[in-house]
Amino acid sequence: MTDDRTSDDAHDRLRRIVDEGAQIVGGASGPALGLLSGDPALGVVLGGTGAAAASALRHIGQEFVDRFLGPRERKRVGAVIAVIADDLHAKLSSDEPLRDDAFFDPGLRGRSDGDEVAESVLLKCQREPEEKKVPYMGHFFANVAFRPDISALMAHQLAKHAEQLTYRQFCLLNLATYQQSHHRLRSEDYRGQKNFTVELLQVLYELLDLYNRGFINFGGEVAFGPTDVKPGSMRTQGLGSHLAVLLDVSGIPDDDLTPIVAQLSVPSDSAT
Repeated sequence: MTDDRTSDDAHDRLRRIVDEGAQIVGGASGPALGLLSGDPALGVVLGGTGAAAASALRHIGQEFVDRFLGPRERKRVGAVIAVIADDLHAKLSSDEPLRDDAFFDPGLRGRSDGDEVAESVLLKCQREPEEKKVPYMGHFFANVAFRPDISALMAHQLAKHAEQLTYRQFCLLNLATYQQSHHRLRSEDYRGQKNFTVELLQVLYELLDLYNRGFINFGGEVAFGPTDVKPGSMRTQGLGSHLAVLLDVSGIPDDDLTPIVAQLSVPSDSAT
C-alpha cells in the first residue's frame, strides 16, 4: 500500500509540473497524460518498446520533479515533457515504428541511453531562457526515439549544438531547409554595402555562426565575414540538416519567420 501511495504521489507531482508547463506549450493531451501515468489501457497502443520509451520519460520526469527547481524552471521542464509525451503518443498511434535497438534498454547499468538523452534534453530546457526553443527540444527527443540511425552519442552531440543556438537560428535553419521556394531572399552578398541596420547585422552574424559551425553553406561560396553571406543561396548541410529535421523547425510559425525574411530580402541600396 505504501509503495502504491508513493507511486501515486510521484504521478501526481509529475502531472502538476506538466500542467504548469501549459503556460508555454498549452499542456499535454489526455492520451499523453495517460502515457505519463503508465495507464495500462494504453498498452495495446504502445507495445513493448513504446512502453519502454514511456517509462524512460516518466522515470526522468519524476526525477526532475524531486529536484529543487525555480518556478520558471518547473514550467519549462513541464512544457518539454508535455511535448515529448504528445509526440510519442501521436507517432505510436499512427503506427510509426519506434527504434528497436537497445536505446531504451537499461541493461546491467540500470540506465538506458534513452534515459541519458532525455535527461540531457530536460536539463537544457530547465536552463533555457529562450522559451520558444523548448517545444522544439521536445520534438528533438521524440524524433530521436524513432530514429535508430541516430546513436546516443550523436543525439548528445546534436542536443549540445541545439542548446548553443538561439531561437532565431532555429528560424534560420527553417529558412535554409524549407522556405527557399516560398521567400525571395537576397541573392547577392553584402560586400559592396556600406551601411547596415543593427537588425540586419544581427541576422548576418547569426548566419555566419551557422556557417562556421558547418550547419549551412552558401552554394559553395566561402564566407569570411558577415558581408560574404548570400541569403538566397543558404542551404543546410551535415549536422545542420539533422538538427532541422529532429527539431522539427518546419513547425516554426510564420510570425517568427517574417521579420527575418524582411531583413534578408532588403535590397542593398535600401539599408541606411
